[in-house]
Amino acid sequence: MRRVQNHSRISIPTTHRRLVIMSMASPIDPTMQGVVWTKTLQETVRDYPRLSGGETADLVVIGAGYSGLNTAIHAAKNGLRVVVLEAGRVGNGAAGRNGGYNVPQFPGGITPSVVEASVGRRKGLALADLVLHGADAVFRQIEAFQIKCSAVQNGWMQPAHSDASMQRVRKVHDEWKALGAKVTWHSAADVADLLGAQGYLGGWSNAEGGTVNPYSLSVGLARAAEQSGVRIFENSAVDGFEETAQGVVVRCGASRVSARSAVFATNAYTGDFLPAVQKSVIPVYLYHVATKPLSEALRQKILKTQLCFTDLRKSGGFGRLDSEGRLISGGAVFDFGNKVAYGENHARGRMKMLFPQLTDDDIQLESYWEGYCAVTDSYLPHILRLGRNVFSVGGFSTRGVNLAQNLGRLMGEFIAGKRELDDVPVNVYDQRNDVALWSVKTRAARYVFPYYRLKDRLGMT
Repeated sequence: MRRVQNHSRISIPTTHRRLVIMSMASPIDPTMQGVVWTKTLQETVRDYPRLSGGETADLVVIGAGYSGLNTAIHAAKNGLRVVVLEAGRVGNGAAGRNGGYNVPQFPGGITPSVVEASVGRRKGLALADLVLHGADAVFRQIEAFQIKCSAVQNGWMQPAHSDASMQRVRKVHDEWKALGAKVTWHSAADVADLLGAQGYLGGWSNAEGGTVNPYSLSVGLARAAEQSGVRIFENSAVDGFEETAQGVVVRCGASRVSARSAVFATNAYTGDFLPAVQKSVIPVYLYHVATKPLSEALRQKILKTQLCFTDLRKSGGFGRLDSEGRLISGGAVFDFGNKVAYGENHARGRMKMLFPQLTDDDIQLESYWEGYCAVTDSYLPHILRLGRNVFSVGGFSTRGVNLAQNLGRLMGEFIAGKRELDDVPVNVYDQRNDVALWSVKTRAARYVFPYYRLKDRLGMT
């Protein structure tokens, strides 16, 4: 197996970059071109073979991202023979392209009571507990597997940028507090001091949150899976499956994997081959940018404790530094005209609004990249039962670093017979659960960003 020691060469300056265009039908981009996380990658990238011929296993997992790799690891730890099939390269989807925020909170302003209303009291309490302690569980697993992913557990904050968001943020804090969570409320002055950001009215934090290099985490999880006996095959796109009396046969062209069970962990990167999974989530097209490393003087003023934050702005209000001091920003891709210039201009403006101490020279952008995020109507993940022993888990809605990994762990334990499916605290659908007006919503997601910016400016979020 050939090993590649350094992937930093694939990140090239914005002005000389050729973007790889991903479509909804074929969303895989294995190059990781422009992704800043390749610049600070510490794990060794491995080349895994292409599936050729036939393989047998107890479990076949489709997708080598956070949920797929965690499903595989924890099934293998419980004695199963596991094969993972990846259409591109390990971590080339949302797992390696996200912002690297490990957040102990549901998406946005969703409260535990809203979750309980969606999935029922028993599962709601269990899912709240999983989210609350899941971020810490991710950091502990990183330590156990000795994954080098620049993990920093210095807390996460949700600040309020408007009167409307202040009410929602306070309600989220109060509900977590009532459940016994160790959360802290901060005044406007405290927020300004801790973040170095301007304009926030207050906010709350949880010290168990933090940041990672998400691509390095993906690569490290694949290493851990391989060490657990999992066989990983890259560049092995699945084009169908069929159930037999013995289990399930998954097809990759002329090659096959025969297994007792299968788990699809493809999320927004499913493509057209499996519409039941593809249309159960909205593939939201997002972008991120990264500045050049900030000076040491600025890093004493901006996110000085390496705390990270995400607010409730629809057009992106979040901040973190990478291991070399780059400031990360982004939002939804406005797929009209020069989308890269539009995104970069928005990100620069947002950075200067949040951190007026930055000059134009400080916010020179080194990296720009795009990717898909799987969002459900409820903003909560779910499980689809595609057959007797064929499942899909997905829809993490911006909380993949925490939820995808922890739900992947539970799925692996379920497949291994260590827990019941009903113990996994999300809704389980035995029939297709397509998003209503999926085609309309998917296309609208590519053009709605200016509307989000307007709502933010009017204080409606």
